[in-house]
Formats: sequence, C-alpha cells, structure tokens
Amino acid sequence: MLLQNAGWWESIGLQPQKFRCRQGIHLLRALKRRLLALVPPVIFLAITFYFAWNAVHGARGLQAQALQRAELAKARADFAAVDAQRETWEAKVAALGGPAIAPDMLDEQARKMLNDADPSDLVVDLPAPAAK
Repeated sequence: MLLQNAGWWESIGLQPQKFRCRQGIHLLRALKRRLLALVPPVIFLAITFYFAWNAVHGARGLQAQALQRAELAKARADFAAVDAQRETWEAKVAALGGPAIAPDMLDEQARKMLNDADPSDLVVDLPAPAAK
C-alpha cells in the first residue's frame, strides 16, 4: 500500500534527496567492504603466482635445472673422450720410456716425426692425381 503512494517516504519523514543519498552511502560502504575483502586473496594469489613462475622459469627453476643437466651430460661425455685419449697417450709414453723401451715403436715414431725412411724400406712413387 505504501508502494502505491508516490510520496510514501514523506509519510515517514524522509526527503527524496536524503533517501537517495543514504542509500548511495550504504551501497558505497558495501562495495568498499567487498573490495577490501578481496585485497588479501588477490595479494596472496599474486605472491603465489610470483613464486610458482620463478620455480619453473627462474634462474634456479625447473627449466634451468634441465639445461644444467644437459650441459653436465655433455661435459661428462667430453671428459670420457678426453680421458680415453689420455689413456692412449699414457700407454704410448709408457712404451717409449723406462727400461723396457720398445725399439721398433721408437723407430716408428722417429720416422713419422722426421718424415724419413729406412734404407731397407721400399718406397713407391705414385703419380700426382690428375686435375679436374
């Protein structure tokens, strides 16, 4: 019944402007409360996102660890190749040095280094390859 009357607010002592203003203040306060209630979860989510992103993409994250593992595997393979080459050279040096020197090994290495041949060696001159 009060809603049918256009001036029902006047019957309870309210002015139209004051009514709208109070309702707007209540609306703004409610909106402010709801926005302030959203601030802590938003901050928490932002911090969580920051740490999660750095856990994957950061300098010490999962992707960086995968790259470091690949570099480590490559370095280990290189080390194994160099170690095998070192062992080969150690065997050659052991054969050339000490009391049990292998004369034929020494002679072979000297001839390779000096580009020399033994007088008893058979030398065959090959013709130069034809130019194309």
